Amino acid sequence: MIDMENNEVRHLFRLYWQVSRLLDRELSSLELGHGRYLYLFGLYIRDGRKQQELADIIGIDKAAVTRALGRLEQTGYVRRAPDGTDGRVTRVFLTARGRELRPALEAAAAAAIDQLTAPLTASERDTLRALLAKVATPIIAG
Repeated sequence: MIDMENNEVRHLFRLYWQVSRLLDRELSSLELGHGRYLYLFGLYIRDGRKQQELADIIGIDKAAVTRALGRLEQTGYVRRAPDGTDGRVTRVFLTARGRELRPALEAAAAAAIDQLTAPLTASERDTLRALLAKVATPIIAG
């Protein structure tokens, strides 16, 4: 039987909730509602991703991605364009304003990580990062 108070899923959910709240608070002045910074992080890693690819890496359905990208377009952080070879595919690109936002997003993420991991030693942080990377590998395809 699972321990309802002390299990990995509960702790991971609480961490997700905490980091989301910290980032939302840090980024509220930048017109980035809950979770929209995830799209920008994905584009900082590789600009020009397919819209569906962003949906897949964030783990959100297509309709939610379309709404979020629409808001990011309205605030001038991204632009969408049809793929040059496949008209059914939409690609997402950072605008100059979106690229300029990167230092603020990185600083907010670093501050959130520092707050969450403050009780840990440097070695424990390294171990935590390695374990999280290991369990974050997708188990279920598609």
